Amino acid sequence: MIPKRNLSLLANRLAREGGRRIPESVLERDYCLAWFLAALAPSDLKAVLGFKGGTALKRCYFGAYRFSEDLDFTLTAQLTLDELKTRLEPVYAAVREASGIVFGFDREDRQKHENSYTFYLRYEGPLPKGSDVKVDITLREKLVYPLPERTVLRGYDEFADLPEDRLLLVYSLEEITTEKTLALADRARNEPRDLYDLWHLTSNEGIELGALVDVMRQKLEFRGKPCEGLADAIRAKEGRLKALWDNRLGYQMAALPEFDEVFRAVQRTLRQADLP
Repeated sequence: MIPKRNLSLLANRLAREGGRRIPESVLERDYCLAWFLAALAPSDLKAVLGFKGGTALKRCYFGAYRFSEDLDFTLTAQLTLDELKTRLEPVYAAVREASGIVFGFDREDRQKHENSYTFYLRYEGPLPKGSDVKVDITLREKLVYPLPERTVLRGYDEFADLPEDRLLLVYSLEEITTEKTLALADRARNEPRDLYDLWHLTSNEGIELGALVDVMRQKLEFRGKPCEGLADAIRAKEGRLKALWDNRLGYQMAALPEFDEVFRAVQRTLRQADLP
């Protein structure tokens, strides 16, 4: 396990480079999650879990990306929650043996979820006070693209003890972009990170949203939802997302772009894609 001092050094360096200091607790979470993923990679669970979401972008695609708070997977085989919990035990043991970080099952989410296993893991890392992380595992989902193997990135020199040869099955960037667009269009969800991720993937990584419209239709049809009004639903969220922008994302990156700039760019992308 790295010393607490490494978290302070990283926080100071990121503040110098980006202008905003990331809390050490956020850096610790990223480090501990990276170790969990590194231990998951050689386990038998690797074959049945597709890693997705913002943490997948951070840990398997873009090492300097925004920090994330949770772990999202899609289950590609049938497992009960009890079976999953049992098969996670060797992962916790592997993390502890290799790094000294202590992981364990904490509790199930209080809310009922029809299509996911949602629970919390407790972890104890370099900081004196432990914390927890939310894990959401989707049970039924339409996967359009193959799951490529991606390396779990070290990300920072300060995370010196992380191995650099661990591979996970991860959603493709096209699949993640599709999911982020649908999440952003979900009228019941107001997460600025969906907007940020969609902006980054389309503006900075060259993902063509127009080529994914049929993929969106396939996913919505699988979920029994209509594929109309997506662009309008996103446009209607401008005020809510702007109000939450700094509060929700400010501690996740040292240099947060202006909301208006990001929202305008995404609106241009939606028009060019002719989103329904």
